[in-house]
Amino acid sequence: MSEYRLTQDADDDLLKLFLYGFETFGLAQAEAYRQDMTRCFQLLADNPRLGRKADEFAPGARRHEHANHVIFYDEQRDGVLIIGIVHERSLRRLGGAKTDR
Repeated sequence: MSEYRLTQDADDDLLKLFLYGFETFGLAQAEAYRQDMTRCFQLLADNPRLGRKADEFAPGARRHEHANHVIFYDEQRDGVLIIGIVHERSLRRLGGAKTDR
């Protein structure tokens, strides 16, 4: 099984998502979404080409849409490095990275 790692920025993004979910939906839902997100990270580690190229975010980066978020990552020899997790609305405001939604 391949591995995934998170940059400090991605880890901060995941924590912010958890805290927002906790404040908005409660502990059970926040924990369920975090677990769902980590399953998605493992899916990407096992299938690194599942995401589309996202050179507009960072050279060599890939992106994968999950629920209302976009996961940006780099393919590594032993899996993937998660470099950021962004809400799709934030991407539209930035105008740089396009979403298909």
